[in-house]
Amino acid sequence: MKVQVFRIRISDEFQASDEAVVNDFLSRYDILNMNSELIQGEINYWSVFINYQEKTKQVNSNKLNINSEEELSDEEKIIYNKLKEWRYEKSKELNQPPYIIFHNIHLMSIAKFKPYNLQDLEQINGLGESKIRRFGAEIIEVLENA
Repeated sequence: MKVQVFRIRISDEFQASDEAVVNDFLSRYDILNMNSELIQGEINYWSVFINYQEKTKQVNSNKLNINSEEELSDEEKIIYNKLKEWRYEKSKELNQPPYIIFHNIHLMSIAKFKPYNLQDLEQINGLGESKIRRFGAEIIEVLENA
């Protein structure tokens, strides 16, 4: 098991690029455990501690996946943005960074495939039982109102 620590600065200038670095890391490794803490001081930032290992050989999966916003239609981009708004509000409510709740790739996949129920969410690559149980009903509600 290996560890990595990231800082995500909470400022318009740095937050997007810091999140992109973390998202890239998360896509390249199997994440075993992740913790975060908001550090407030002269510069406010999220400290993210990740236990990880090299990716195991991936079995060909039948789960749905999308890798780029470019794969979304205009309608799907609207849904994607509504999902990002929901995630941002949820992150504030739970006092966690947005990527802990869902990665952008997950939200893009949800916007693309528009699941109708919790069972449909299980078909999205990267959405496990825990995330679906915790957030699935809210995701379906966002989709119904989009």
